Amino acid sequence: MKKLIFINGPMGVGKTTVCQHLYRQLPASVWLDGDWCWMMHPWRVTEENKQMVEDNIIYLLGNFLRNSSFQHVIFCWVMHQEAIAQQLVEPVTAPTPF
Repeated sequence: MKKLIFINGPMGVGKTTVCQHLYRQLPASVWLDGDWCWMMHPWRVTEENKQMVEDNIIYLLGNFLRNSSFQHVIFCWVMHQEAIAQQLVEPVTAPTPF
C-alpha cells in the first residue's frame, strides 16, 4: 500500500534531516519539501503566490502518488494549522471520478 507521510513542525526542529534519512531508508520513496515550492526571488507572500504554491504542491503530490514507481511519498513543510494539511491532502486522496 502506498503511503503519504507528512513531516510537520516549526522552523529549525529537524524536518529536513528527518526527511533526508527517511527517503534513503524507505524503499521506493520520494521526498518533496514545501519550502522548495517557495524558492523565489524576491520572496513575496501574496494571495496569488500562496495559491500558486498550494496548487503546485497538490499537483506534485498527486503525480508522485499516482506514479507506480513510488511506495512512499514524504512531504515536509511548516503546517502551523491543521487546515493547511487538509487542503493539501483532500485533493490528492479523493477518488478519481469516472
